[in-house]
Amino acid sequence: MKQVFTADDAGIGKATEHIRHILDKGGIKGKENSKTVLAAEEAMGELVSHAKEGSELVVTSRIFWGTIVFELSAAGGLIDIQELTPEIPDIWEISDSSVGTALRHLILRSMWKDLRYKHRKGVNTMRLTVARTFQALVLTLGAMIAAILLGILLTASLPKDLLNAFDENLLTPVRTMYINALKMIAAPIVFFSIAVCFSKQANPAGLGRIGVKILALYTITTVIATSVGIGVYYLFQPGDPSAAAGLAQNASAIAAQAQDISIRDTIIGIVPDNFFSPFLYNDMLSLLFIAVLVGLAIGLIGDYSAQISSWFEGCCELFMKIASIIMRVTPIAVFCSILSMVLRTGPGSLFSVLSMFGTFLFGLAVMICVYSVILILSGQNPLLFFKRYIPTMIQVFSIASSNAAISLNMDACKNDLGISSDIYSLSIPLGATINMDGTCVLMAVQSLTLAKVFGVNVPTGALLTLAVSIIVLSVGAPGVPGSGVIMMSILLSQLGVPVEGVALVIGIGPLVGMFISMCNCLGDVIVTKVVDKSES
Repeated sequence: MKQVFTADDAGIGKATEHIRHILDKGGIKGKENSKTVLAAEEAMGELVSHAKEGSELVVTSRIFWGTIVFELSAAGGLIDIQELTPEIPDIWEISDSSVGTALRHLILRSMWKDLRYKHRKGVNTMRLTVARTFQALVLTLGAMIAAILLGILLTASLPKDLLNAFDENLLTPVRTMYINALKMIAAPIVFFSIAVCFSKQANPAGLGRIGVKILALYTITTVIATSVGIGVYYLFQPGDPSAAAGLAQNASAIAAQAQDISIRDTIIGIVPDNFFSPFLYNDMLSLLFIAVLVGLAIGLIGDYSAQISSWFEGCCELFMKIASIIMRVTPIAVFCSILSMVLRTGPGSLFSVLSMFGTFLFGLAVMICVYSVILILSGQNPLLFFKRYIPTMIQVFSIASSNAAISLNMDACKNDLGISSDIYSLSIPLGATINMDGTCVLMAVQSLTLAKVFGVNVPTGALLTLAVSIIVLSVGAPGVPGSGVIMMSILLSQLGVPVEGVALVIGIGPLVGMFISMCNCLGDVIVTKVVDKSES
């Protein structure tokens, strides 16, 4: 919808009422409504203050599956963005004549994470995005609950063959298409976001400082996660062969999952033998290497730097927009994913799995407490953080893939958590590649549990070696469903446990993968938020 108003105070008043009407129509109420109206009003005031005489104020609105986008534009001179986002001034230094301007700038500064500005062909445009996060959360939770209830009903009333056909021909294809769509854009998002991050960095030392902080925090959380996994195992000491045997699938499936992963080959493979293979196979370590090289090179080619950097920024925005379109169907994908899981395992098996992996789930709960402590130590409120990030956590839980969740996490950092793009465009892709906290907890718990099941004694001295192996393997673990099974086969061989033991847990991989992915991505965003806070 497009509406045209005069570029003056009267036009701003009419445009404000129009925006309020659109928000009411779109279901944006209360504080979110007032905050958006205030931001739009101040943004239009800034546009009008720079508008040419006789210009028009154009308000374009679009509503798309829970998100409202306003584009406010007026012909005029270039607006200094740095002027809009200054440090908070000393109130005693503000003159009476500039109070209004200072207040406008402060309001826009507080709302800047929801605003985007561009100046093209003599026209200033500010875009304001409002997402109905609560509604998205309700839809996603509703889809999960409905899927569980329907799964229980169908399991009790229909034959197994019919349920399998329903799952294989409808539910699994929908879930697979959704995950494939997210994986499809993972590689270009990682490449363009990292390249843009490095190409825009005027001070390489500053970027190096940020990178060191990110790597240091990822290392710390990985070590903590491994220690938590070993600790909770010895606290509860699970290992009941009869409980595990009921969940075993055909042990021949292990042969298709187990791989010989060499740490040396992983390091060598960071440098690809051609430019395009990392994109074809979603090889994130190689993609990071190429993106860093390209980003640094863009800043060193002189006259072409600005042009190519602008083109890369456009591509980054393009793929992020594609990701936001794909994510609109998340409730449908969540419904199909959860219903498929219930139909495959049965409601009885679902509860048995939760009981059997109580130790693992307790370890994840401990990690959430650790993350909360990290936030508190960095001077942030964990309750406020989780309130804003929970909708994304639920989406990540349902897709069970750290790589596929890259776009989800970057969108959450941008729109929900107000994190600088210079931070999250580096931290999130890097975290999806090397930070696997949930995987570390799982590998520690499951390897020690299976050792107990098969009667293999793990001496205290071997725990340090086990911990180091878990940490190293987690760096090379692919961020896709089933990666835990691959890593587990290697650890069991190291402990002297028959690799066939993986068959005792391979059947519940889809459910466990959901929790792993959720913890991995939560750790990535926590580190990103802490680093962003340290740089502000």
